[in-house]
Amino acid sequence: MKRILFFALLLSFSKTIYSQEIKTDSLLTEKQNAEWIAEFEKLDSKSKQIAEIKKKIFSDTIYKRQQNSCRIVIKNQETVQEAMEKANCECKIVFVLGFKKSVYLLDPNEYQKTNKILELTTNNDINKITVLKGITASVLYGTNGRCGVVVMYSDSRKFKRKIKNVL
Repeated sequence: MKRILFFALLLSFSKTIYSQEIKTDSLLTEKQNAEWIAEFEKLDSKSKQIAEIKKKIFSDTIYKRQQNSCRIVIKNQETVQEAMEKANCECKIVFVLGFKKSVYLLDPNEYQKTNKILELTTNNDINKITVLKGITASVLYGTNGRCGVVVMYSDSRKFKRKIKNVL
């Protein structure tokens, strides 16, 4: 009996130690993402930026993008942009891998092959990294782009073929 109790206790502890916590009650807010983007823009090398992008994409997998809208209240002489910044809405940064004629969204919750694409992505494959914020991001990517968009551009045909082989 003691062995069974010990085994059950050990099993329950191992689940809590090795499982990834799923966030259901807390939100990834615009403010948190704005802070991440501000820190990201301070990075001086492309390799550090790519590493941060990979970490952010992985860490955001515990948040699932909700399609519900949030309520934004515009008060006295406040612009829509100011009201949106104050709203506490769920928000995820959109990460994109762009080529000349094609674009791939990088979100492991929506696209299963994202992790494999990120594994293939190296410093040499990416030519330029651009951060889109505010109205520009919203116009190009809709409501999903409200918290910002990070686009990694590549001209490498070899890299594009690797990506197509994965998909």
